[in-house]
Amino acid sequence: MHEYVKTRQESTMTSHLADVLGEEPPATVNALPAEVLARLAEQIDEARHRQAATMNSSVTTALKGVPLPFRGMVRKALLG
Repeated sequence: MHEYVKTRQESTMTSHLADVLGEEPPATVNALPAEVLARLAEQIDEARHRQAATMNSSVTTALKGVPLPFRGMVRKALLG
């Protein structure tokens, strides 16, 4: 593989990870192989989706115990 292609692929993996993290990863993380960076970005993204789904489910379950007239206000207080 040409050096330019290899460098370009690594740069793309790093930028994808930076997109997922919202900032550039530390230099030690950037030193990881491109395949590892891709897996790491995917795992972080999946974990965030699972966390959001769990949070939504938890809030919905918690709101079932709140009287109907107050649910909107309580939801806003919980989620901001």
